[in-house]
Amino acid sequence: MITQKAISDILKPLMSSGVYKDEKLALKDIVADYIRRKIEAYDAVILQMERKHGKDFTVFSMDIQRRASVAKEDDWMEWKAAITMKEAWQQAFKKLLRNAA
Repeated sequence: MITQKAISDILKPLMSSGVYKDEKLALKDIVADYIRRKIEAYDAVILQMERKHGKDFTVFSMDIQRRASVAKEDDWMEWKAAITMKEAWQQAFKKLLRNAA
């Protein structure tokens, strides 16, 4: 388990160089940036699937019912996972902004 001292040691160069005024702000910014990057990555997967299939997830889901190929089922699972994970990261981002204010 990482200790408060270890976190402080990692963040210390950011304070001493003047990039951040305190550890809490530095950590919040770093975590927020990480979450934004995760959301962007899932957005890219979702956009790729929309372009590949020429429709959104809901329409694609209806279209493949009872006549899906293995490849389309694989795409559906990847697409669904990207949507689910994007939503989870968006919720985490909202909580971060609310709790670390």
